Amino acid sequence: MHDLEPRTVPSAGDATRRRWSLRDSLRDFGRAPRLMGIDVARGLAVFGMIGVHVGVASTFDAGKPLTWTALIEGRSSILFAVVAGISVAFATGMRVTPTGQALRSARLRMAGRALAVLAIGLALELLGSDIAVILPIYGLLFLIIIPFLGLRRRTLLVISIALALAGPTLVALVRALALGRSGPGVDFLITGSYPLTVWLPLILAGMVVGRSSLRRTKTAVIVTGVGVLLAVGGYGVGSAISGSADSWIAGNAFSSGSSGSFGTPGAQVDLKGKTCITKSDNVITCFSGDGSGGKGGVGEQSGTYLERLGASDLGTSLAGAWGVSPHSGGTFEIIGSGGFALMIVGACLLLARPLRWLLIPVAAVGSMPLTAYSAHVISFAVLISPIALAPGLMSFDGTGTSTFFWLACMGTLLVGCTAWALTLGRGPLERFTAWAARRMDQPGTPPDAAERGKL
Repeated sequence: MHDLEPRTVPSAGDATRRRWSLRDSLRDFGRAPRLMGIDVARGLAVFGMIGVHVGVASTFDAGKPLTWTALIEGRSSILFAVVAGISVAFATGMRVTPTGQALRSARLRMAGRALAVLAIGLALELLGSDIAVILPIYGLLFLIIIPFLGLRRRTLLVISIALALAGPTLVALVRALALGRSGPGVDFLITGSYPLTVWLPLILAGMVVGRSSLRRTKTAVIVTGVGVLLAVGGYGVGSAISGSADSWIAGNAFSSGSSGSFGTPGAQVDLKGKTCITKSDNVITCFSGDGSGGKGGVGEQSGTYLERLGASDLGTSLAGAWGVSPHSGGTFEIIGSGGFALMIVGACLLLARPLRWLLIPVAAVGSMPLTAYSAHVISFAVLISPIALAPGLMSFDGTGTSTFFWLACMGTLLVGCTAWALTLGRGPLERFTAWAARRMDQPGTPPDAAERGKL
């Protein structure tokens, strides 16, 4: 997903070609210009997202280690977003903010990469698996961040903080005033599985980190410390507001509110003498005085707009924007889980050097995240759904997790990606996105020369 790559095996026609050896490949893997700690963090994010698909426990119990997998719910994708922002910074100049021709080239390359990622994501969605593929939203995000590529670190940080604090609340306010009605575009970008209000500030925060001196131990320590403070503060304050000490571990996107909350599942509201029970899909069932019921969409309810707005609980809707539970999309989830992601990134940077030989397989997966993620989605579609050649692999144990299948997926990727990285270098889909980026950045003919050519 970025232009930095490990050293690859030279082509046969290269005058400097030398005989390939496993020792040389192991020695060179992860060296500059790559940063192995970031590859490790990216690899962990890929494994976490696979775990969400096949191996996450339904509940968390501190006394049962097998249920600890519930902790990756919602956090692996956020780690993926933060590391994606770091990758964007690496691909656009690292510590140097691009300007002039370099900025123009960076924007064109990002557009090419975005279109390639979007195309791959749409192709994976066509497989019809039950996985909520994250790549289409990343393709659009890479297009959206193009105007931000020329901004300084401080400006990026301010925008990221502002979006994290105000974005969820503004969206909740607009949706409350619209009585929950929205179109497919809003459903995809704002209220879908990967809302823009969560992912954009996280990617911008990752860009801030990526433009720092990440090769310095001091920087890694600072990133880790900031992550710990944000995680403790975000989860702590968010849990205190929600009234549940463990709400940061599990939960859902719905806020627990009063019975008058419009849009809260099971809530009852009174509209012109009719008792209406709201559903999670914004479809309600209304009962008249004689007990007859009628089901319809939000737009089919009786009463004026102000009457329906008055029947809703605006306060509860806005309170949900400060949620902390996984996938709530709330401000405290962004702060807490974003801090957790920074903590992981900092720890990987610190451990990558002393544990280099142990972490090479994980870094290999992280060096080709598009390929690894896509391979997982394809294997899921073939083995589990919809082709279902081996649906028994998803048999769940008593903890609500398919641990064996998760371990098998990780083991396969560790072996396959390590073998590919040590022999061929960059992953196949990473080569495709790099090609798309270069093609978009082909030099063109200056306008004045073009005009002269017409004369």
